[in-house]
Amino acid sequence: CSPMVRTFTLSNPFGSGRAVKAGWFRRCRLTSTIIRASFNPGFQGCDQPLERRIKIVGMGSCGVDYLASVAAYPRPDEKLRTEKLETQGGGNCANALTAAARLGLAPTLVTKIGADGLGDGIISELHRDGIDTAHVLRAEGHPSPFTYIIVDRRGGTRTCIHTPGAPLEPYEMDEERISSVLEGASLVYFDGRLTEAALLLVRAARLRKIPVLVEAERLRPSLELLMAEADYIVTSAHFPQDWTGEGGLADAILATAERLPAARWLITTMGTRGAVLLERTPPAGTDPRTLPEQTLEDILTVELGPQIEIVRSGAMAAAASSLPPACVSASGVRIGAGKVVATEGYVRLAYTSGRDPSQAARQAQAAAQRAAALNADANRADSYHGSGFLTSGTTTGVAPAATMAPGLVGRVTLASIADLPKDAVTDTTGAGDSFIGSVLYGLATGLPLPATLRLAAVVAACKCTELGARPGLPNRSRLAHALLHSTVV
Repeated sequence: CSPMVRTFTLSNPFGSGRAVKAGWFRRCRLTSTIIRASFNPGFQGCDQPLERRIKIVGMGSCGVDYLASVAAYPRPDEKLRTEKLETQGGGNCANALTAAARLGLAPTLVTKIGADGLGDGIISELHRDGIDTAHVLRAEGHPSPFTYIIVDRRGGTRTCIHTPGAPLEPYEMDEERISSVLEGASLVYFDGRLTEAALLLVRAARLRKIPVLVEAERLRPSLELLMAEADYIVTSAHFPQDWTGEGGLADAILATAERLPAARWLITTMGTRGAVLLERTPPAGTDPRTLPEQTLEDILTVELGPQIEIVRSGAMAAAASSLPPACVSASGVRIGAGKVVATEGYVRLAYTSGRDPSQAARQAQAAAQRAAALNADANRADSYHGSGFLTSGTTTGVAPAATMAPGLVGRVTLASIADLPKDAVTDTTGAGDSFIGSVLYGLATGLPLPATLRLAAVVAACKCTELGARPGLPNRSRLAHALLHSTVV
């Protein structure tokens, strides 16, 4: 049996007006068809640590996940039994830092959990992965955050119900703590939570010229204020459309990038369709008027999409399957690196014809109301609103989207998912977190962006071979040396 080859659809997912499903892989039952490392004794992982200690900082969610694996998601009023139950550490930020730590970085976590037994377990698990918890605050009399996660084995989905803990208040991020947190940091990451306190840390990082990455998984209160301070943005598949209200994903990605002029690049993950990278700032002296103009949708579906299909299909894919794997999971699954293609240079990016900004504004407002309701925060829907208008309190001073000149200049890269046997996929929980942890590694070590996207896809695939967000995360020894150091696409 050979690794599954996924065919890139030539239909138009980017302009369909529907959000791309955010699941990374379709889940299937484990069978004997999984390729095990025992059949590949020659695999040589990276046995060299990083030459120097690289500190990164992450601020955001941390808690406990209760993962119940079931045969199929229950119908209303239906009773069923779990096939497997796991209790593990969770939270976007803590998961991403765990992925980064196993790749060799030295993360520091800033968050708040309860002064309870769950919190003790959270700290112990983080310590085992070498994460600095000196700035994890403990709230007396409050429980630690936790999430119920129902993993649907048949449908390949996971449903999360989160119970938050005590908020991290802005006054708790005093100057002494901020200075201690940022001392020696090469990069700071925010998962979009704890926004009021996070704004203090992000602005301090910018004053110190420390690069900032912000995750935009879903609409959150005042998230756009945090995004406005970011050098780098990583979004989920559905966030751009929810935030901008645009009908198609390609237009939504472009609108998101236009509204964040401080961001050097924007990555949007698209589940099984891989990830899109949009870089701005062409070489100095470039005259935008001399560059070709294309819609982002055409670039993705007409130009880059077919290229991904060609390199991943037919005889080329069959030949690639005989190459050494990029990763071997702890359970012995062989994982091949995905493919990355890009525009030859920078282009003037245009929207599709027929888009309706007024309709987009209405859709964005509706998405904000849904997000507030799902977050048990319906009375504050305005703070979730994805209008793209940033108040004068931000350092970037972004104008309303309607006043922006069209024609953002950028370079577009499309990356596929990794080659993973479909029977090896157990659970997608935390796949996005592992992707971001890999991006943190790439930024901190100077890995080229195409190589960073390939690494992130492989790490996310490896994570999916185990139940939960962290057990499947690989360490350096399970990854090919070239994947962690590559300078070649």
